[in-house]
Amino acid sequence: MFLLSQSDQPSMFTGRHYMFVPIETPSILPRQRFGGLIILSGVARINVAGQVILNLDVDFGQAIRSAPYTLPSPLQQFGGFSIAQHVAFATVNGREVSLNPANLSFYSRDATSVDAFWSSHGGPTITIDVAVWGQTSKISRLGYHLSLYGHLVVSDSGVVGGAASTGQADASAAAASTAQAEAPDRSSG
Repeated sequence: MFLLSQSDQPSMFTGRHYMFVPIETPSILPRQRFGGLIILSGVARINVAGQVILNLDVDFGQAIRSAPYTLPSPLQQFGGFSIAQHVAFATVNGREVSLNPANLSFYSRDATSVDAFWSSHGGPTITIDVAVWGQTSKISRLGYHLSLYGHLVVSDSGVVGGAASTGQADASAAAASTAQAEAPDRSSG
């Protein structure tokens, strides 16, 4: 398993995009929920086969900070995001193959794929099963998209994009690690 985090390895993520789409108008609600849809997308540079976990904690924090809601008290802050539903997507975005003209029939049996991808309610992470078949191929880039539906968490002492959202991401990565410890190795076919 390979963990790739935006906060620890920012140069491994390119073409990054984040967005917060407000879902409701808090001023007309009796109880303010600050609902929204967070969308994170981009490209991760990798050079591994097997299971990859993308921790999108930095863009997650920036999406929270971009929320257009106004809090009733200047002492309050948005301290995180409570995820109700999520949708993840990942695909091979770039691959490299070393060709040997003397033996092209051998290389015609080369393949790469994303076998599975999922997210969990714990935070802004995507777990991806990456498969490589053949000895000369490697995946160099993965395209990803993560949509998170829920509501902003209001705190009197919260830190936007800090401990609250990073804690969610760490919990999700730990849960994925535990849940997938027995997953079959799909690094070769």
